Formats: sequence, structure tokens, C-alpha cells
Amino acid sequence: MKKHTALKLIAALSVALLGFGSLAPAGAATYNKRITVHYHRQAGDFTGWYAWMWQYKKTKPATYTFTSTTQYWATGTFTIANSAASKTIAFYMGQARGLPKDTYNQTRYLKDFTSTGRAEIWIVQGDPEIYTYQPDVIPRIQNVQIDEMNKVTVNVNLPFGAVTDGAANGFTITGPGDVTVTDVDANEAGTQLTLTTSTNLTLSGSYTLHHNKYLDNPLQIGQVLTSDSFNALYIYDGDDLGNTYTAERTDFRVWAPTASEAKLLVYADASPSTVATETVMTASDNGTWIAHLDGDQDGTIYTYKVKIGENWNEAVDPYVRTTTVNGQRGVVINLESTDPEGFRASTSPEFSGEAADAIFYELHVRDLSMDDSSGIPDQYKGKFLALTQAGTETPDGLSKTGIDAIADLGVTHLQLLPIYDYNSVDETTRDQFNWGYDPLNYNVVEGSYATDPEDPKNRVNELKQTVQYIHSRGLRVIMDVVYNHVASAPNHSFEALVPGYYFRLDAGGGYADGTYCGNEVASDHPMARKYIVESVKYWASQYKLDGFRFDLMGILDVQTMNEIRAVLDEIDPTILIIGEGWNIGGTLSDDLKADQPNISQLPRIGMFNDTIRDGIKGSAFNASDKGWASGNPANKPGVMAGIVGNTLFSNEVSGGWGPMQPGQSVNYVEAHDNMTLRDKLEASMGLDLVALKNVFRLSSSIVLLAQGMPFIHAGQEFLRTKGGDENSYESGDEVNSLKWDQRARNMSTVNYFKGLIALRKAHPAFRLTTAEQVQQVLKFGNPPANVISYRLSGYLVNDSWSTIFVVHNANAKSVKVKLPKIGDWKLVVDRTRAGTAVLQTFSNAEFVTVTGQSTFVLYK
Repeated sequence: MKKHTALKLIAALSVALLGFGSLAPAGAATYNKRITVHYHRQAGDFTGWYAWMWQYKKTKPATYTFTSTTQYWATGTFTIANSAASKTIAFYMGQARGLPKDTYNQTRYLKDFTSTGRAEIWIVQGDPEIYTYQPDVIPRIQNVQIDEMNKVTVNVNLPFGAVTDGAANGFTITGPGDVTVTDVDANEAGTQLTLTTSTNLTLSGSYTLHHNKYLDNPLQIGQVLTSDSFNALYIYDGDDLGNTYTAERTDFRVWAPTASEAKLLVYADASPSTVATETVMTASDNGTWIAHLDGDQDGTIYTYKVKIGENWNEAVDPYVRTTTVNGQRGVVINLESTDPEGFRASTSPEFSGEAADAIFYELHVRDLSMDDSSGIPDQYKGKFLALTQAGTETPDGLSKTGIDAIADLGVTHLQLLPIYDYNSVDETTRDQFNWGYDPLNYNVVEGSYATDPEDPKNRVNELKQTVQYIHSRGLRVIMDVVYNHVASAPNHSFEALVPGYYFRLDAGGGYADGTYCGNEVASDHPMARKYIVESVKYWASQYKLDGFRFDLMGILDVQTMNEIRAVLDEIDPTILIIGEGWNIGGTLSDDLKADQPNISQLPRIGMFNDTIRDGIKGSAFNASDKGWASGNPANKPGVMAGIVGNTLFSNEVSGGWGPMQPGQSVNYVEAHDNMTLRDKLEASMGLDLVALKNVFRLSSSIVLLAQGMPFIHAGQEFLRTKGGDENSYESGDEVNSLKWDQRARNMSTVNYFKGLIALRKAHPAFRLTTAEQVQQVLKFGNPPANVISYRLSGYLVNDSWSTIFVVHNANAKSVKVKLPKIGDWKLVVDRTRAGTAVLQTFSNAEFVTVTGQSTFVLYK
């Protein structure tokens, strides 16, 4: 209710007497007061009621008659002749003399007037307050929403009053079918009513609530979409949502339970001006609508149109597998025709399936090839097929580039930033950059990475070619997926087809924003969960992908992630799942979130370990903050926790996530987010490149030798820089592209990475699979200050090296560290070299002197 200004200013003083009342005595000097009074009575019975008003201590009460009335207010503007000596007006609300007064029958006193003697007040029956604004006393319905199939919640601003059990209490509902109100319950305050109806309401219908105390109100869709009664009627468990293609006919099925009508729209071409041919769809099982087209529809362009209330919404099929350029319309596709030769028979590289055996390399498709130093032909720059180009090198011939350089490093899994259809770039241009964390069509390949984005089949075929080739180079492929939010919820096909279902809402009914991207997908709603699970299954089976990295996985729920794990196990149990298990808020209950605190409920699902990341280099969100490796001894516990894969190692060493296995910890010190490691060290330490290389290698070696899954950001092995840009999601190729000539200049560090990777792959003591093994095999030493040392009893896991000793020295100077036992120790890693070859032997040694800012690995 809009508030009025407390005291209204009037330009000129009025001396006219308005309303009915006594005049000042003849001949007296007058200083008139002009008062506008609004009086509310709950029953609206104003007949015979007056405002009794007088000059306090000067005159006697006189009646003033209200000049207008509504259902809720009686109003009058009264002028009272007032002597100069009296500044106060006394009044009360009452009937004729001797008859009842207002239930608050005390005399009230009004002193506050404008400089011209004006005032406006609101008086409420039984309320002692003199309001200078209109209070909220008019009975009104704040909202009416369907929360169960046969229950309606009504929120009112004022207590409704007593309700009679098993009765309608004056409420009626009009709309489709014969619906009557059979019972009304009220909360303790009387401001929320629950109406039970005689039959289930039709969600596609339009209903109106009636009551003589309130204005008519339309019923809105409320919590019903997540209710058990809704689920019982409308959860569709079939596997044929979207289009089902055969050469003879194509069937279409869309889930739109709140629609009253649905149509299939077919377009002759992709032009925005083309008018569609419409086919009426038939209502089918559990809120779905179906239609079919005879003949071979390969390449047919289509959308759906559904009627929600009085509005028609057009939407791309959420299950569609390819689209026209920029994802504007869906396209039927014969997927078999997109398979490269031998694709179905091809297999992924051998992999144990043990997460700790994986070594990730994270890459943005465009970054690989856009710089001139890549040596990749222009027609493939920024495209999937750049990843299929062998034999490329820098123009000076000093370094391998592209897929050759990645395969040469020895990593096992190539993780690609989003390759689904995202919204932020125009697929028809070649000069736009974005990471792609703004989903448009989840099951469609991003067209900007295809050589011909206007051909709906080209993008599918070229991604398959790329995956097949990467597999042939001994690398598995992981896809970065973003099921936690979409580019724009109001404009997404989810919202067009079933408004209010696929996205979580906040207390005010708006889109919840736990992602800080404008919306969060309601993965805990059964049909949203079904969609996500089936989408992941589609990508894994159709494109032969070997793993998935879930962006903001903490926004998704535990059950959804476990169902994904189960469906992937049916395809191939060696497929990996990792994700960002941050708890950054959102509306989902903490006990349901697929985040770090709940990791024990998510077996065989890994999470990014910010404990070791920030422990090593300092906070990723504070450029000047130092980590243990860069000069802050206080961060040592975080590094030690990461070394044991955040398992519950001891009271002193634990990442605090709860019970977990080492293979659930994704250990990293650099990723596409935040500064690169080189940029972070430069910002926090103030060192030049030459001076920081030792700290850089020390930092990276901790990750590559720790228990869990090591993760490398593309170019990290040759000290990649983004010029200090800590959020380069749209910064363009100049900042983001890989500068391969840097690889040649930093080949010693590349070789250092290669050596650590080879060492890790050769020795199972660095790849323990259970928390129990970590407890048994790994023992921390008691080294000098700012040094971390630990022993690995390799013989316990059939490692060819009986005992391995790892020392990380963050001091600038060399330190003398005691070895686990006196004997002959062989050094395989020092400050500049790494691998399995012996660099030096220490005979009958009790101590080893470890160079400053370095990692030493020895064995016996």
C-alpha cells in the first residue's frame, strides 16, 4: 500500500468552513485548522458515525460528517475555527451524543500541522495510533498459488478470522471442471489459508478464486510442480523425449504438463523470416505431447510451441541433438551419418579406471591454435580439427605444438572447456572469444568450433573426428559441463515449456542465484534430474567421452550426481567424474549439496582441492597473498593435507572434508580460473621470471607427487602467462591463446613436468587408491622449519622402490634433512631435473642437503 506524506503543504490558508461543525464565537480572531480525516471500520458500517472534534480546552465537541465513503474508508475534510491560544485539536470517532463511541473511546489529540494549519490523518477502529499515512488495513489477498494438485495456498494481509472445519468458508473456485472447495485450514496467525478442493486441479487450466471479502484472484502455479501429487501424475520415465529418428518416420515427444495445447513447428529453412508449418500435437502420457512426421526427416528444422495460460511460447527442443547456426532452431539428425569411418569400432586408450592413475590437462579448444606460433593451418585455427593436426611446430622449429606437445607430456586425460552449444559467441564469426560457461542447448555441439557452423551435421562429425583422433594419440577426453545454470533462464527452452519448474526460486518467487550467474537449475526436481542424467549419458555414448568435469557441482544435488555415476558405470566404469565441490550458497539444503562437506556421500566422484591450491600459492582471490611455497609458513598444514589427498590422515593433517578416498581429490595449483601460477607468483613475490622458476617448479611438483588426481592447466608446463588477467573468460586470443614459442624458451621446465609425470606413472606409491593405504604407506617426517618431508613405503604396494623419500624445501637456502634411515639413497628429482633415472647416489648417507626452493625425491 503506498504511503502518503505525513503533512501536506497547502499554498494558501483557507478560512472556509468545510463539513458540518461549530463556528468560532462571533468577533473572535480565527486561525483555522483544516484536517482531512480517513476513518476505517472493519465492518464497513459508516452510517451514523461522525468525527467529534474541538479546540482543546477552548470549545466543546461538535460533530463533523464524512463526505465520502468506500467499502473500507470514510473520508472528510474539516475546517475548525481556532483561536490563537489553542494549538491542539481534540477528537474521537463516535455516533450521536449518548450513543457508542469507537472501540478505542479515548479522546485523541492532534498537534502536528503544517505552517498553514493543515493535516491529513488515518484512524483505524480500535487502534490508538494516529497514522499520517494509509495503514495496511484493507483485506486483500497477497497471492494465491496451487501447491498440491488439490490444495491451494492463500496468503492474506490481515487475519482471516475463525474457519469452520470441513466447510468452504465462503471461498469458491471457477475454472475447468466441477471444482469446489471442501475444507479450509488456517495457520495460527490466520494470515495463510490452505484450501482443499474436491478434485485435482488441471495445471493447464485457468482458475479464479472468489470470496466476498476480497477481490477475485487468479490461481498461480506454486509449489505444486515439486509436490508428491504432481510427481505421481506427471513424471515421465520414458526414454523417447525429443525426436526419435528412423528413415521411415520421426516421432516427437515434449514434456509440457502445464500447457493446454502444443504444436510442432517445421521450417523450410533456417531464415528467421521463414513461416513455420504447424502440426497439432496430441496429449499423451504424464504431461507429454506427441506428434510424428512420415518419411526421412534427416535435416528437418523444427521447434515446439506450447500454450501456457493465454500465451503461446515457442522453444527449441531441450533434447535436440543439433541446431541451426547459433542454436536458434532444432534439427532432426541421423546420427549414424555423422560417424567418421571406424568411429563406432574405435576404443578409448587403456586406463585402469582408478582415479589416482589419471593426470588431467585442461584446455580451451580455441587457445590451442590461435597464436601464430602454433604452426597450425589457418583453416583449422580455433576449431576442433586443430586437435587433429600432427607434426606441427613453432615457426623456428624449436618446439612441438598442439596435440603433439600435449601427448609428449605424458598426461592421460585431455579436459576440454565447454564444447556444448553456448550463448556468448556468434558462430558465424571467427573473432569472438569466451570460455563458454553460459549454456544454450545442452545436447548440441558448439558451432564456433566447427569449420561450417551453418551445417547442422558438420559440428557433430568434426567433434567425433577429434575425439577419435585424440584417442589414437593415447589420450582420453573429458568434457567440461555446466548443468548448474543456463545463459538466461527467462529465455531458455526449459522456462518456455514448463515455467517455474527447471529453475529454483527464491522466497520472493524470483530466480534463485546461488551460481551468481542469474539462475540455478533445480537438479533436485525429478524431471530436471532426469534431463541431466540422460544428457550426460548421451554425450558419453554418442561421442565416446571418457569423463566429465562438473562446473559448480555444489549447486547440484547428491542424488543427481550418484545417478550420473551409476548410468556411466553401465556404459564404462572407467569414465571419470570430477567437479567443483564449492558450497557457494544457493537455495538447496546443505545436506543435499554435491559439495566438499558431503564428499563421503559421493563415492568415485572427485572434487577440486582448493586446500592444496591455496596452501601452495596463497588465496586464488588475493593476488598479493602468499602460500607456503612462496613464503608463508602458516600455510604448511594446507599443503600437507593436499599431499595425503585430503583424507582423514591425522588430527594435524586433514583437509576437513570428511571421510573420502585419495582418488576423490583433484590436486592443482593452476586452472583456467584466476591467475596462472606464474602470474600469481610474480604478483605475490615481486620476482622476475628467472627468479621465480624455482618456486614455480617447487609448487607444481607438490601437486604432481601428491596422492589423488593431479591436474595441469594448458601451458602451465612452460610457465604460461595471461599478463596478470585473473578472469580471462572473454579477454580474447591475445590474452588466452597458448604462446608456443614460450615452450621452446622454457623447455627445461617442460622436461621437468615430463619427468615428474613419468615418475608418478611408474610408481604406484604415488598413486594410492584408498585412505587406508595412505595411512599405512605415507609417513611425514620431522624436518627443519619450512620443509615438508614424507616417506612412502613402496614395498607395501608392490612398488619396485622399497622406500621413497620426498622433501619439499620452501626456504630460499639449502637445508640439511635427515633421511628415514642410514643407507644408499638414489636421487631422481632435484630443483631442475626430474624422472626415474638416477641423478646422484648418496652412499651410506644419514642426511641429504636439499637445495633451496626445490623438491628432492630419493629412493632405496
